[in-house]
Amino acid sequence: MGKIALTILFSIITVIANCQQEKPLVIKGNELYKKQQYDKAAEEYQKAADINEKNPLAMYNLGNALYKSKKTEAAEKVYDNAAENAKDPNGKSRAVYNKGVALTRQQKLQESIMAYKDALRLIPTDEEARQNLQKALNELKKQQQQQPKEDKKKQDKDKQKQKPNDQPQNKSKLNQKQAEQMLNSLRQEEKKLQQGIQKKNNTGGANGKDW
Repeated sequence: MGKIALTILFSIITVIANCQQEKPLVIKGNELYKKQQYDKAAEEYQKAADINEKNPLAMYNLGNALYKSKKTEAAEKVYDNAAENAKDPNGKSRAVYNKGVALTRQQKLQESIMAYKDALRLIPTDEEARQNLQKALNELKKQQQQQPKEDKKKQDKDKQKQKPNDQPQNKSKLNQKQAEQMLNSLRQEEKKLQQGIQKKNNTGGANGKDW
């Protein structure tokens, strides 16, 4: 029993020591965040997260700093960690909600809709989550309505691209028809000429007959 008690006691001391190391880093990160120095704030939050990757506050604030630095994909993953390690429904809901915002910025509308729904399941009275959910649903519907129009425009453009290729073919057919008509006309003239020559030869023979 003595060994087990010692291990538990040692674990508690380690947790307390880690908290003492993390807290100043988070506070410094907060100060930098207020000054809109988001990259530097993210560095401080990351240091705190490196000490304890399950610190929900450090991860949540790190997600916010990354989002403000327009590193939305990285922020999205950090919010997942913050939500997973949150100690209460409110903290979990805020992390999930912010993940939804990051997804919306990336135009991942279906995923953002799921995130806002999850946030509302945790805190049904979250009006911001409800409003953002409605906006995401409206935007998704708008995109789905525009898609057939864009497909039609693409088809029309493809048809227009094909027309110039068709024109030389039509022109070639027209020239071929004209050539055939000219050839037939020449044949007719040649035929008439031959008939004239033959008639003249026949007439000349009769006149030169030896009586």
